[in-house]
Amino acid sequence: MRALNAPLTLWWAGPGLAAQYRADLLQSADRQRAQMTRSARAERDWRVSRALLQQVSAGSAGASDSDKAAPVSRSLSHSGGHAVVATAPAGWQVGVDLEALRPRDTARLAPWCCSVEEAGALAGSAADADRLRAFYLLWTLKESFIKAAGLAFPADMRGVGLTGAGLPWNGWRLRAPGAGWRAWSAIVDDAWMVSVAWRAPDTAEASEASDASAAQAPPDAGAGPVPLWRIAQGIASPRITIAGRWS
Repeated sequence: MRALNAPLTLWWAGPGLAAQYRADLLQSADRQRAQMTRSARAERDWRVSRALLQQVSAGSAGASDSDKAAPVSRSLSHSGGHAVVATAPAGWQVGVDLEALRPRDTARLAPWCCSVEEAGALAGSAADADRLRAFYLLWTLKESFIKAAGLAFPADMRGVGLTGAGLPWNGWRLRAPGAGWRAWSAIVDDAWMVSVAWRAPDTAEASEASDASAAQAPPDAGAGPVPLWRIAQGIASPRITIAGRWS
């Protein structure tokens, strides 16, 4: 795989960014949506996510002039007053998902969105907190693939994710929609799970054997690219704990 000409970047924002929202800077696709009636929480999420997009577009969250000029691939996710935007060089496939680590009935949801082996690994988690984090790791990975590869939600949720055996998720490999995919997951401020999945154009034709071999390492192994984090202006830097890396 060639070196990145521009980094894969995750841009982070919290509720405070809502005050910087500007309706006059909305992208054309969002102008009509801005007129929709929303709950107070949904309006906050809208303003935070669109203000972050505006900062990313303007480069005011720390991008260089060359970064501002370069075309990019983009993906957006927001939840509970927070938002994340993933950017990558033009032509890349990229998808990001952000979820709050709120309690869920994982036993009920797992058969709907997980493979048999994923559901079994979840059920085998000894502690409720570990099971919840593992569930959101899988969910956000799957959502990231759905976005990046243009898959169907929810029909394709069980077809992507992780595959392996033993304790989650040591030695598990990506179950991706083709060769050349990479993924990275992290827990943010012990309250959020974020995952990003991506594929560069020159890895799309890589052999499945080569891709599987590279993915045998544990998810916290040192191989593979790591996203660069940038924080929106006026937002405190979060604490980021890597939950998995697959390449």
